[in-house]
Amino acid sequence: MCLGLFAIGLDRPRWTNWSWIITRGVVGGIAVVIFYWTIRDIGLAKATMLNYTYVVWAAVVAVPLLHECLSGMHWVAIAVALLGVVLLFDVRELTVGYGEGLALFGALCSGVAVICVTRCRETDSSTNIFWSQALFGIGLAAWPMTKEWAMPTAGQWAVLAGIALLATAGQLAMTYAYKHTGATQGSLLSLVTPVLSALMGVLYFHEEYSAGFVMGSALILAACAYMAVFPVGKGTVAKAGDDGESLTGCTG
Repeated sequence: MCLGLFAIGLDRPRWTNWSWIITRGVVGGIAVVIFYWTIRDIGLAKATMLNYTYVVWAAVVAVPLLHECLSGMHWVAIAVALLGVVLLFDVRELTVGYGEGLALFGALCSGVAVICVTRCRETDSSTNIFWSQALFGIGLAAWPMTKEWAMPTAGQWAVLAGIALLATAGQLAMTYAYKHTGATQGSLLSLVTPVLSALMGVLYFHEEYSAGFVMGSALILAACAYMAVFPVGKGTVAKAGDDGESLTGCTG
């Protein structure tokens, strides 16, 4: 997809912020591999729920690295959204074993990747940032893929192509948006993804919905609405004090 955009002239392959671009590709690729790996060990619901704790890791790292200014209510919104994820996926037992620990490490990697994306958007295009994850992701997946590769059928190739198109479009849109939302707000808004996925399960696959689905979705959407109305501010140098030192403030 990225090579196609380069070929028709909509963008050109150029990395400006090399260190952050490479870190984004490597760490983001590791996070994706760990996510699918832990699904097999601890199940889809728990693996997905733990993966979405990356919102917390992204917020924690965004404060010192991106100078984002989070108020107490922003942290409350993050906590409410995570509670909503727990209810949405109906996770009742939160034991901490090897699989859960690995899933949390993957979530930490996802949080760092979000920081890298936000930082890279200051200098690089969405296509070039996503290309780095695609490139390094192929390298990370190559060895396990050769051990477990099974040739898809013609119908499966069509489904995989559709997934690739939709996933790439979503990833490019997300990467573009992080320049305007920042890491914390952008990652929290991404929690709408499991809400929409669960809703599609109810509407399309006629899955039964529980009280946890309704309550969890409501909490996530409420937290996202709060962050949209009261966005996270970024640190700025306001003015010089009497002693000549700069004073740091926050802007919305």
